[in-house]
Amino acid sequence: MAAELRHYRYFVEIAQRGSFTAASAALHVTQSALSEQILLLERHLGCRLFDRGRHGARLTAHGEALFDQAMLLLSVANELEQSAKSRQRHRGQPLRLGVTMGPLLVWLPEVLANLSRSHEKLDIRIEDIITAEIFLKVSIGQLDLGIASLGDDGLSVSPGVGMEVHSLFEDDWVIMVPDGHPFIADGSVPLAALRDEQLVLFPKQYTLRTVLDEFFAKAGVSVSPVIETGWMEMAIRFVEVGMGVTVVPRAVTLLPSSNVHVVEIDEAYKPRRVLTALYRSDTPRRKTIEKLLRLAREHLPEPGSWPPRMDADAAALVAPKTAITMENSAQLRDHH
Repeated sequence: MAAELRHYRYFVEIAQRGSFTAASAALHVTQSALSEQILLLERHLGCRLFDRGRHGARLTAHGEALFDQAMLLLSVANELEQSAKSRQRHRGQPLRLGVTMGPLLVWLPEVLANLSRSHEKLDIRIEDIITAEIFLKVSIGQLDLGIASLGDDGLSVSPGVGMEVHSLFEDDWVIMVPDGHPFIADGSVPLAALRDEQLVLFPKQYTLRTVLDEFFAKAGVSVSPVIETGWMEMAIRFVEVGMGVTVVPRAVTLLPSSNVHVVEIDEAYKPRRVLTALYRSDTPRRKTIEKLLRLAREHLPEPGSWPPRMDADAAALVAPKTAITMENSAQLRDHH
């Protein structure tokens, strides 16, 4: 006879309850049938597992040696069962992503296309929302994965128990100015040079604005922007038409623009923008998310290199079986 999983389940139940009578009641199996199955297991293993007596059943030395291994076996079997059930429940459900500064994620479509090729069908929903909303929605299970921009000092609060947070990429800050601006000839300027400039910056509620305010404060510059916007395309457009200059993460230079020039910041210390992924440890989409993040790291630029690596056929990024929906928050669009 080959031992089956149920035999080890019977064995563990008897060992934990200390009697065949109690175990048979818990398992809804007759005591005679339970005794017969344990005898078959003992014959298969070639050893006695229980000392049976008037006061119940006690593990023998062989039984004690088997108990921990049997518990591990049952635990693994349960995990396999739950994983299979979870996959079945989530089959056909979309992968829900929340991102900040969505237009800067130029690598994301190709990563999702590559991911979809390993899935028979993968529907995707992407929300462009603020970081605080990402953390909330991931924590309560309304999003499977969040991709947010943080300062290099990380989170201002703990992400909470059961949340996984991983850094994907870092970039620094640059100044963007319009055609004819005197900074272009300099190539790089200190932040103090912006003291008399009209500034286009992130709104106050963005974490990256807090990072910038601290950066300016260290340089002794008081910040009073003439325009605040989280729409990166609009910020660049304001620069193009001469409404001001802006200080943005270097990734913004990847956005299409004309008549705008990049000027480096000449400071000994420059804060970093950290692209961060977060998801729940117990998410049933964990394997899919981890594969997505591995693919993302393959496409993100090496430190100091721009732009991110993209395939030549980047025009056909989305696989035929992949449905992608982009959703903008009712509050804000590109932000942090």
